[in-house]
Amino acid sequence: MKRHGLILATLIAFTVALIGALAGCKSSGMALTSHGQLFKINIVHPNDLPESGEDNLDVVISNRGVKDVKDILVDVELPPQLIVLDQTNDRGVVVMHDPGTSTYHFTLGNVQPAEDSKLRFHVRTAFGTMRETGSVKVTAWQKDLPNDHLTETAVIKLRG
Repeated sequence: MKRHGLILATLIAFTVALIGALAGCKSSGMALTSHGQLFKINIVHPNDLPESGEDNLDVVISNRGVKDVKDILVDVELPPQLIVLDQTNDRGVVVMHDPGTSTYHFTLGNVQPAEDSKLRFHVRTAFGTMRETGSVKVTAWQKDLPNDHLTETAVIKLRG
């Protein structure tokens, strides 16, 4: 009988450790907040473009939980190989950009359950001698995220 109790106690301890690890989990642009919300960053972009090619690069901030995620700050850093021709975003998003820099700062007051908020960049490539762009880096800052932030990156290759 003691052996079954030991196995049960070990199984319970393993389950608690697994749940604790998942609560602080973040990977591939997705994280679980401290309130159990699934928060995602997706970078929707073309896999490749020709030199001087134009297309849209979308950053999609998503809440897949059952409760609002509030007070989100998003930084989008674009590499020098991408020239921004136009930038648009959904209603309720505040954008700040210093001319001459490649970093955009966004404030999202509230992302409701099952809601997406899209930040769109219409870009033109200027590869020069490179075979791909540098990293497009998106960092979302929110107090309930593990380490207070979540990061996702992407690159666009030169179409040959």
